[in-house]
Amino acid sequence: MRTRRARAADAEPIARLVEFYAASGALLPRSREEILTGIEKFLVLADGERVAGCLALERYSADLAEIRSVAVDPEWRGRGLGARLLRAGMLEARRRGYARVFAVTRSPEFFLRRGFQAIGRHALAEKIERDCAVCPRAKDCSLTGVVTQVAERRVNFPLAATNNETRVTA
Repeated sequence: MRTRRARAADAEPIARLVEFYAASGALLPRSREEILTGIEKFLVLADGERVAGCLALERYSADLAEIRSVAVDPEWRGRGLGARLLRAGMLEARRRGYARVFAVTRSPEFFLRRGFQAIGRHALAEKIERDCAVCPRAKDCSLTGVVTQVAERRVNFPLAATNNETRVTA
């Protein structure tokens, strides 16, 4: 079994996994079209060609990403595959240069055991603005926010001309 980036052919099995867990309220639903359109956000755990699990890494800014849609095929549960997917997601987040990764979840213990810190969901202003504001479950939401530091924050210095620089004008 190996973890890899998802391909278009994986959209259908990813959608089935997400639907399975969304039916019980463990995940928020995502349409097949949304999954296919954003397939580059997904990692899958594959046993040959069979998708045994998935995870999405959603960009919020140059320094911030969200772990979403973590799902393992019920036949494969209890074998550490969720933790394996999360490790792969964290490696991918580092590779992409994110400083922090968060999740909003019904299972905070899963993340807390792996080094995340609990935070109030409302502390995630980016998430509230993008998703929670339009979510039909927002009033009765019981999700918990978790966050972890992946890498040092980037410091971007503005470019400024000094007295010794020559300015070029068109």
